[in-house]
Amino acid sequence: MKTSHLNYDQIASDYNQRYPTSQQWERGQALLDLAARYKDGNFLEVGSGTGYWLNMLHQITGKLFGLDYSFGMIEQAKGRPAPLKLLRGSAVQLPYRDNSFDLLYSVDAIHHFVDHKAFVAEAFRVLKPGGAFVTIGHDPHEGITNWYAYDYFDGVYDTDLRRYPPGSSLLKWMGEEGFENTSSQTVEHILNVHVGEAILRDPFLKQNATSQLALLEREVYDEGIKRIKRAIADAQARSEKIVFSSDIQIKMFLGYKFE
Repeated sequence: MKTSHLNYDQIASDYNQRYPTSQQWERGQALLDLAARYKDGNFLEVGSGTGYWLNMLHQITGKLFGLDYSFGMIEQAKGRPAPLKLLRGSAVQLPYRDNSFDLLYSVDAIHHFVDHKAFVAEAFRVLKPGGAFVTIGHDPHEGITNWYAYDYFDGVYDTDLRRYPPGSSLLKWMGEEGFENTSSQTVEHILNVHVGEAILRDPFLKQNATSQLALLEREVYDEGIKRIKRAIADAQARSEKIVFSSDIQIKMFLGYKFE
């Protein structure tokens, strides 16, 4: 494992390969449903990446702000149809004034932030009274995730445990910072099954498609691919089928700033 933090400038041009154009994400629908309560409001996505989710919210508001640490990701986001107001900056020192946003959210990003609790505090600061804070992603600490990458690639699971905050801790920090009506719920259940060589066509198996694999040294990634191919060959030699599963629950953690 190279590091716990990924240089997204190196993979920005390839990152959208994980989002098929026609894909309808359940987590996106959950975000849309919440955003609809703040029509024409100021929205900020922290860890906005290529602007995929911000662009989706253009149907709700034109006041779309994105913050990302990667210049490469920001350049990719500039190509979105929606008029996005993009800045480079840190999630733990948001470059915005107090009480600026109606909705602040992150999707599959909090594990990249250097201080999760500080991010929660900053979110509270820049939200308007009545505003909502949302972070969406999976929680490997729950012990219910079944993802083939954890089985075939050395270090991936342990690194995820270090990078992701436990959901219980996240809710605790939200309460400590002043968020009310905090909650968590499963908003998407990913259940993908690939049989045999079909796994080699999974777009999420490409090294730059997920941060978990992109963090690996090339030789470690290649060894994982070899393990998968050996497992397929061994199953074929026994005239058996081998199944590679992705069974992942995506959680939405939500809190409101009332004061």
